[in-house]
Amino acid sequence: MNRSKLKKFRVLFLFPVLFALLIFSAFTYSNLQKLSFDLTARTLFQGKSITAKGEVYYKPSSGLMVTRMISPINQIIIATSTGELKSYDPEGNTVALSQGSEFSTKNSFIYSFLSGQTSDLGLTGLGFKLIDTRNDAGLIVHTWAAPADRAMKAQTVELAFDNYLPIYLGFADANDFVYQKTYYTNYQSVSYIQMPLTITEINYYNEADSSITQRMYTNLKTNSVVDDTWLNFRIPDDAEVLDEASLKKQMDK
Repeated sequence: MNRSKLKKFRVLFLFPVLFALLIFSAFTYSNLQKLSFDLTARTLFQGKSITAKGEVYYKPSSGLMVTRMISPINQIIIATSTGELKSYDPEGNTVALSQGSEFSTKNSFIYSFLSGQTSDLGLTGLGFKLIDTRNDAGLIVHTWAAPADRAMKAQTVELAFDNYLPIYLGFADANDFVYQKTYYTNYQSVSYIQMPLTITEINYYNEADSSITQRMYTNLKTNSVVDDTWLNFRIPDDAEVLDEASLKKQMDK
């Protein structure tokens, strides 16, 4: 893969993977100081498949999350609970900086499950209101409505549960077109909390065009077994900071 394609891959693929990491019962932080997973993400779009591999490191007490992508490119993504995002390219010694609530690790599936937000996966915090509950073939399905005072693509959200665990999340627009479906499977115990270690996301761009991304988390480690190297990683002081114009220039190449 040439360098121009790698740059586009970072923006078009890694950021959605991160969002996906960013868009995871009470939890006792003293019991779980840190955890890590190996990540394999496969995306199928327009007949082409891309596989990325990396590692995810998370510190619950501070909300620090470090995603180290290993292949097909080397990329280090650092996110915080306050919405600070840094994406570092070791090869070019460049860093892209972003700031916003949408980048907060509090939006991650890791935070949602460990903090006991499995009943709504953080929808309440985003202003959504529960408007309906029904039983569908043994599954409990909640329907949520978007806040009227915010401009959102998602106007309604369906969240389905099996045995009290969320297994499906679907977003629909104002025309009732379901443009994103997420399935949570392969639940395993993480410090006595059930978490899905396989997440499959389907994005519908129109009725005929869609992409499928499956993220599989393996090799779970907790506390003293976790390698601190990447949680302690610091971006070099001499790294070139890329502004929006620089990023756009990369995309146009």
